[in-house]
Amino acid sequence: MLRAGFTLVGAIVAFVVFVASQGERPELERRVPPDHTAKVVVALAAVAVVAAAMSGSRLLPFALVLPVGLAAVALQLRGEPSVPAVVTQLCALFLAGRLGKYVTTGFYFGGTDTFAHVAAVDTLLRTRYTTAIGHGYDLYPVFHFFIGAVRHATGLPAYDALVLTGTVLITFVVPIAYLLGWSVFDSQRMGLLAALSVTVLEFFSYHALYFYPQALASILILGALYLNSRLRYAADERTFRRLSVFVVALLATMVVTHHLTYILFAVVAAAAVPVALVRPYLFDGSTGEGRRWFRYRWLFPGVLGGVFMLVYWSYSPSLITVGIVQLTAGVLFDVVTVPSSNLYTYGTTLPADSVDRAVAWLLTPTGIYASGLGALLLLAGYELLDNLRAYKRGFTLALTGLGLSALLLPLPIPIPQIERLQFVVTLLAIFPLAVGFKRTLAVDRRYTAVAVVLVATLGGATAFTVLTSDDLSETYIEEPREQVSMSDTQFRAVGMTASFLQRHGSGPTATDRVTNRAFETSQFNATRPLRARPTGLRTGATYLVARDRWTTHLVAVGRGIRSGDLNTFSVSNSRFTVADATHDKVYTADDVRVYRSSDGFRRFYGENGTAR
Repeated sequence: MLRAGFTLVGAIVAFVVFVASQGERPELERRVPPDHTAKVVVALAAVAVVAAAMSGSRLLPFALVLPVGLAAVALQLRGEPSVPAVVTQLCALFLAGRLGKYVTTGFYFGGTDTFAHVAAVDTLLRTRYTTAIGHGYDLYPVFHFFIGAVRHATGLPAYDALVLTGTVLITFVVPIAYLLGWSVFDSQRMGLLAALSVTVLEFFSYHALYFYPQALASILILGALYLNSRLRYAADERTFRRLSVFVVALLATMVVTHHLTYILFAVVAAAAVPVALVRPYLFDGSTGEGRRWFRYRWLFPGVLGGVFMLVYWSYSPSLITVGIVQLTAGVLFDVVTVPSSNLYTYGTTLPADSVDRAVAWLLTPTGIYASGLGALLLLAGYELLDNLRAYKRGFTLALTGLGLSALLLPLPIPIPQIERLQFVVTLLAIFPLAVGFKRTLAVDRRYTAVAVVLVATLGGATAFTVLTSDDLSETYIEEPREQVSMSDTQFRAVGMTASFLQRHGSGPTATDRVTNRAFETSQFNATRPLRARPTGLRTGATYLVARDRWTTHLVAVGRGIRSGDLNTFSVSNSRFTVADATHDKVYTADDVRVYRSSDGFRRFYGENGTAR
């Protein structure tokens, strides 16, 4: 709660920009030569990637290049921009940031699903059977077919094929956002501002590398939104029918790509219904005008998509979807409760929140991002109130996105799996952010520097938030976080350990969540749970697999919310060393340790742990 100060900072910034943009809008003129600027920005982006690869760190190269590049884009958008030049620069900056992370993280797995998808792609290519894909994705195989095709065509390892494909596809969201913004607002300038919004939304940056089926499904949703917007304004029946064919083909593909994404998007879309109904009254229209948008002719993509999904679910029900419905119903009717999450410390002291730390947090990239994003959303609200009639077209999506975008700001309490919903909300957030950017860049010439600095600072901070740079501990002041990447050496060591246990293990194995997900890539699984308790770790397994990295990260046990165990622990280097020296260690590979005990393990790392 102490860190809610970002709301005050954002409000102050928004007020300053709002006042600076009052009065007549500046005349548009081309102040910056687009061709030369585009070449310079693309060259700087390429140099930053090379510098990151050579130095092994992307912090300095991109902390310098991204703000400069986005400042150049902002200056062009202040005038009469060249669409190809601006879109090229935005794509180059976005792609460079993602490649910079790719070349400096080894094996980046984010929330651990990457392990499962890499294993699934390898298994699919080896067996050539869809049913071999685990975790229920045999019913939704489009993602793995696509990544498998890239791997087969390029010869890249499954991990590299997955990450590079995600990076390229999410980069394509920039031009898609331009086309969507242009179609929705009937303005090329708003299209460019929507494309700019993609580069300052952290979930797009994060999921370019942490690429999984929901990310692919989200790209398809954006494509469907664009086609649907074109349908509404089709000039003739021939165009309408041609677009309808594309929509039907896209819907059929979406159904077998992912499931939860569309359920979440249906919730988001439902929030737009009351806005669409109220819209005619705000623009002096009739009730009939509002109802016109609910004709089947305009809604058939959503209706047809829903029918496709229901038919497919009846044919091959998703266990994950059933589990989500059961859990939600159980919570609503007080039959079950979401398990609590406890953090246990074994010989470590974690920093406590204080006013000083809250102020310091505001100066981190995450704090700057939250303040800047909040300021832009407030500016979007000001602009919609101040110039309502200018947004008659696009009003529904802009206002709906504005209301839902509050979920993208730091929340006072942690909510398990909220990032799934936040990613879907991000798809609509580009619309209010485009409105906010329009107001920002419309400031009087005397305050041009204020607008440019805001855009450059927000864009630069986006690349280094605690989400997008979760592998860089130097960019945040939080308590240690869970490990999100392994070096190639560490990843090979986990594979070697899995091979050892497969060949020589004479009993069940237990380990943490990250290591067990990594085992999946070697067709091995630790079948016994490892539990964190105030008195230490405990398990009934014969083998316990530990890693040196436990001393520098928070370590999650259990298998997530469905396992009923969301606990994490932190262990000091001294206790790790003592345990390593006093237990029967049967195997070592780089930072991996395998301990054996026929009676299981109790009070591992001592009795002095404290629950929090």
